[in-house]
Amino acid sequence: MSISLAHNGLPSGVSHFSLADLIEKIAPGTCRAEYLSATAVRVLKHYLLGCRSSDFERGKICGVWEQPQTTAQTLRISTKVLHNAEAELERGGFIERTHVPHARRTGQRRNGVIVSLAGISLRPLIDGYGRWKARLEAMDLHERAVTSLRHEIVMLGREIRATQAAALIEEAERILPRGRVSRISSAEKLEALKVMLEALLVQPKLPSGDTKSSHRTEEIFAPNIPVKDSSKNRSRPTDAQFRADRSDEISPALAASLASADYRSLLPSDRAPGWPDIVDASAIACCWHNVSQPAWAEACEKLGRERAALCILVIDRNARLPSEHRYRARSGRKCLSGLLRNASSLLPMIKAAKGYPEGSLPDRQFEPEVSAPRTGQSFAGACLSALAKLSGEVQP
Repeated sequence: MSISLAHNGLPSGVSHFSLADLIEKIAPGTCRAEYLSATAVRVLKHYLLGCRSSDFERGKICGVWEQPQTTAQTLRISTKVLHNAEAELERGGFIERTHVPHARRTGQRRNGVIVSLAGISLRPLIDGYGRWKARLEAMDLHERAVTSLRHEIVMLGREIRATQAAALIEEAERILPRGRVSRISSAEKLEALKVMLEALLVQPKLPSGDTKSSHRTEEIFAPNIPVKDSSKNRSRPTDAQFRADRSDEISPALAASLASADYRSLLPSDRAPGWPDIVDASAIACCWHNVSQPAWAEACEKLGRERAALCILVIDRNARLPSEHRYRARSGRKCLSGLLRNASSLLPMIKAAKGYPEGSLPDRQFEPEVSAPRTGQSFAGACLSALAKLSGEVQP
């Protein structure tokens, strides 16, 4: 047996099938030098699975001497593509070719053990198991770092938009158009973007322009709202007017007190929540009740961010009522559509929820007013109409 081709074996509990799966996972790599093409992975897995389990034991020789033409035909690729893949694997330190170039590959087994090999040796792949495992861990850490940087950049974008400084927002848009970072996978580029956005926040406050920017997530881009209402948007109050008109009735603290425990877990615990916190929490809670991002964006456009956020808060609360309760929100999407059709029902619903603990709402006092829904009208819509009538905001 050739001593130079003997390997140290795989760790205990690791099979060559596990090794093949590991190679497939690390193929993308953390940089261009570590990248393995799909063809190279196919070829390497073919060689791995073509060996016997005993070949991976310590002190044995592991490899194949199948002729390139046969391998290429089996994998349905050309011989040239096969040789290119083998060269890629050799550069990456996965295999070594032990035959003379352009010579016929040969090997010999004796009592089931390879004693000579002039072909493809898998010794570097087996002895380098620790390297491949460390590379996988490095890829996991890299992905976590990229995810964290993306989140930090999104939050920085929100802080910049919250300043309502037109020049600052315009500069942030120049640095990162539309605030999209989902397609950026380079940690170095993300770090550079983060540094540039942080530099904007430490600049002196700049005067704002004639518009104020909505709080927008990466997926939702609400339009800029003019400071003075035009004739096109006089049909509904702005968020500022909503706060002014209902400041004595609805505040962020009151909204948080009416929310469910799961909803409150999305709010900051180290300070009193504000309207931006309520809006951000509702954007996340949409996923709990099958409310799509386009539907959330439409609600923000028609009702204003804060009214839309309160709608989601109430829907989330009512969705947690007992299954037999008549006001249980069984479809968040349909409930939101009903509130968009009749926005005046929102305030009565909040009034009705005051003074009642989570998981309960008054039942009997509304019972006489709720009739069976008309054809084409959802049950949630009928309940909303009943609540609005009791509050006196909608004429029966």
